[in-house]
Amino acid sequence: MADAARTRQRILDTALELFTERGFAGTSVADLAGHLGTSKAALYHHFRSKNEILAALLAAPTQRFDELVAQAPQLTDEQLLGRVVDLTAELFAMAGMLDGDPSVQAAQRERLLDRSRDINEALTAALVPAPGDADARLRAHAAYAAAKHGTLAAVADLGTAQLLAARRATLVSAALRALHPAG
Repeated sequence: MADAARTRQRILDTALELFTERGFAGTSVADLAGHLGTSKAALYHHFRSKNEILAALLAAPTQRFDELVAQAPQLTDEQLLGRVVDLTAELFAMAGMLDGDPSVQAAQRERLLDRSRDINEALTAALVPAPGDADARLRAHAAYAAAKHGTLAAVADLGTAQLLAARRATLVSAALRALHPAG
């Protein structure tokens, strides 16, 4: 990784830490620069504003979910739901920042809502075997919610994004049962 890319990633890592700890509105560019041991000018060399840093932080998870949407047609239901669990667990810190800070939501509200809605709809649609089957669509939403929200609850309980294999298996199994109920 080139020096500029490493520096940019270091800025993003620090911003995520400070935005999560202090909130987006409660963290200034001067705070970021001070924490990084650099000047505001050096920070502005990589990002034009604090909002641009936030947009870059939000772009990473969106990109990973977009990649999953692209892969979805080639995945089994179990693989797709497993990846939803994995990505959701990995993005736990980001979710905490987003959920807990109204200033983040105000700064990126429309973008977040639109992208999140698009991704959720695409992944849910990938779980519906026959378009037009209303019951299958409801089960797909229930399965997706079990995978995504169940994972958020699990990592919140654990206080870490590291899911044990058994807990991951439980989440995927619950999602699959919602998608394909017996009898």
